[in-house]
Amino acid sequence: MSTKKRLLLAGLAMAVVAGIPGLVMASHSFVDVPEANTFHGDIEWLADTGVTRGCNPPDNTEFCPGDSVTRQQMAGFLHRLNNHLLDAVTADEPGALAGQLAAANRATAAYQDVEEAEADGYASTLDTLGCFEDPSRGGMGLHYLDGTLMDGTVSATAPEALVYELDNDGEIAGLVAHEYIVPVDAWTSSEPPELFGRQFHQHSTLPLWVLHAWIWKDNPDGMFEDYNPKVRLCPDGVPVFGVDLP
Repeated sequence: MSTKKRLLLAGLAMAVVAGIPGLVMASHSFVDVPEANTFHGDIEWLADTGVTRGCNPPDNTEFCPGDSVTRQQMAGFLHRLNNHLLDAVTADEPGALAGQLAAANRATAAYQDVEEAEADGYASTLDTLGCFEDPSRGGMGLHYLDGTLMDGTVSATAPEALVYELDNDGEIAGLVAHEYIVPVDAWTSSEPPELFGRQFHQHSTLPLWVLHAWIWKDNPDGMFEDYNPKVRLCPDGVPVFGVDLP
């Protein structure tokens, strides 16, 4: 695995830690990870959520923090992490909706690596739309758009746009949301488009029907709100929609 992908996976884990509500750390899970260890809290979270089980079965009293991770071990970590994410995303949602959200989660898991999203046809809108935020309500981020999906249909597993949070240096920190989009001219019904049992609303300035779904980062204001107070505002030096662009 490349260094870049290791960093992306590490970023995903950090984004999950920041985004899952009700996070509780265990006091001490492994004898070889003292509280003085810089990554003690992160490793405890991995143990608490079941992402890691230890490295000396069946006792699993050790984490082996200095050891390398094999591809098969990484598969186990990611599988258990994905299951934890699905549980977190759907915990407060009723049956059918929970299934839709879980399917949407699975469909875009690979796009935490933005290169995978680009390979599948998503492209950055930084130069045309900039970064989205509302300082009074929270951040949104940078959209990667698949123009081939901009029509009169919507699918939970094929979002028209992927929303990425930016770090303080303007680099992608992680995928945080989907944005489902229908051009106003492509929609012929007198009723708004609908997905997840929620109606879309018209964007305040763009000729679009839109619906956000915070699939990848908890939003304390609501799963389907436009902005998220847990998402960073646009960093300095990055063009902001409605201010610098369009």
